[in-house]
Amino acid sequence: MSAEDTLAVCMLAILAVAGVTLMTILCSLMKNAGKRDELAELLNEETEPHEEPREETAGGESSEEESREPWEKDSEWWKG
Repeated sequence: MSAEDTLAVCMLAILAVAGVTLMTILCSLMKNAGKRDELAELLNEETEPHEEPREETAGGESSEEESREPWEKDSEWWKG
C-alpha cells in the first residue's frame, strides 16, 4: 500500500465516522422528537408572568409600592 493509498483510506475512514455520528444524532432526534420534557413544562409554568389587574389609588398612583418586593428600589429613587 503506497502513501497515496493510505491517505485515501484514512480520509474514507474519517468520512465514515462522521457519517455514522450524524446518523446517530439524527436517529436520536427523531426518536425523542415527540416526547415532552416534564421539567421544561414545570419551569415554563413557573416563569410565566401572572398578570394581575392593577387598581388605581385615589392619588392616581398605582399600587406598585404595595406589590413591590423588599429588595426592589422605589421607582423614583433617583429624584432624591
